[in-house]
Amino acid sequence: MAKIIAINRRYLTLTLSVLLICFLGIAGVTLWKTANASTTKTNMVPEVKMLGLVVEPVSLTQDLTYGSVTLKGSQVITSKMFDFIVTVQNTTGQTMTNIPVELEVSLVGDETQKINKLGNLPSLDPGATARVAFRQVKALGDAQGKSATAGQHKITLRVKPNAAGGINQATEATFYFNVDTTVKAPKAATPAS
Repeated sequence: MAKIIAINRRYLTLTLSVLLICFLGIAGVTLWKTANASTTKTNMVPEVKMLGLVVEPVSLTQDLTYGSVTLKGSQVITSKMFDFIVTVQNTTGQTMTNIPVELEVSLVGDETQKINKLGNLPSLDPGATARVAFRQVKALGDAQGKSATAGQHKITLRVKPNAAGGINQATEATFYFNVDTTVKAPKAATPAS
């Protein structure tokens, strides 16, 4: 004899819905754990930490307008020659030697125009800071008050690994700025007498 099994659609739908929710929950927990593991890796403290960058002559922060394009809060350098001074810190418990620091300046949108300069710190004690200066860097373009893109530069600073000197990690930081020689610094307020 043949048995006929009748399945109520409501119970089938309910059972499949519960299984789908369980599957989505397991997938969500797995993805959450994977995301936590990857953020833990990216939040590692670098061996050589970049604390700051100083530009000489001093850069200005202001809105720039070129035709109908406005660049809000743009970092502006008003000279075609400038110096970059980067401050780094040894975050490890050992003295590092021969620390290679590289400066790369490129024109945004035109990676063929590029300047590379190398610097070297002879040694850096644990927790100590040091400055590396890159002098007389020439601008690759100038907005000249006319072009929103002609003066846009990208600076990439890299601390390269040197296992012999105690540096195993590479550290990199990127900054953007505009060169526009037509921009004038705002006049300082004169004190009332």
